[in-house]
Amino acid sequence: MNRRGFLALLGLGGLAPISARFASSEDGSGPDLSELEARGDVEQPAAGYQRIVWSVDTDAPAAALTFDDGPDPEFTPAILQILDRFDVTATFFAMGYNAARHPRLLREVVAAGHEIGSHGWRHLNLTETDPEETRKEIELGHRTVEDHAEVPVRVFRPPYGRFSENAVRVLAPRPQDMVVWSVTRGKLSWEDPGLVAAHIAGSLKPGTIIDLHDGIGRGTFNPRSAGAERLRRRRETEIDALPRILERVRDDDLRLLTVSRLLAAGANEAEA
Repeated sequence: MNRRGFLALLGLGGLAPISARFASSEDGSGPDLSELEARGDVEQPAAGYQRIVWSVDTDAPAAALTFDDGPDPEFTPAILQILDRFDVTATFFAMGYNAARHPRLLREVVAAGHEIGSHGWRHLNLTETDPEETRKEIELGHRTVEDHAEVPVRVFRPPYGRFSENAVRVLAPRPQDMVVWSVTRGKLSWEDPGLVAAHIAGSLKPGTIIDLHDGIGRGTFNPRSAGAERLRRRRETEIDALPRILERVRDDDLRLLTVSRLLAAGANEAEA
């Protein structure tokens, strides 16, 4: 469904975009809202239209591989090495705070041929934020990632895959699709890479969007906590599972693409 149809369904026809400059605090607690600029009339996006995507309707033997929460020097380099070994490109949904901390690593992801998406500023659940904070999270995250990646950012993933009417309002005037996922690691309690790999490989079909991670989300802000340690173990399990997933995909003659390339494949089939 396109942007206009979705917004009409929600009754969000009279949206107002915002152009803002944000100053972030050093501890990642968020931007200074004093610099928010005045809101104006809705403008049509410069190109394309906005979608909310869980998977892509396509008969092509292709799926998309994605990673959230990075860039993180503890996980991202290992993932890049594995993807290079299998000659696979993916989409990395970068958290703005991490992009600002590790800009060189973010550009290494770009240099390796991968797509960059935005994942908010500090990984907040957008179903629990008010309209102003929602806008702050999306706008600052997008701007920070795009500035440090030095490439256009055309896709956004809400943290935890959760979003509200407020998030739709923020994204409505932007040439940026909201991308969720259709397959992830399986049970959070699984510590056996074989279980994770078997679950993902067994769930794949044309148009699937796979969600894995190269960072620890909110654990970034309390890295010594028990919760952060649990997230690290999950990420390590996913990285250990990744080569097995890619081997299964290769054996099944399924191509793994970036999200934008998968969306383009679906659009081309629809037009044919």
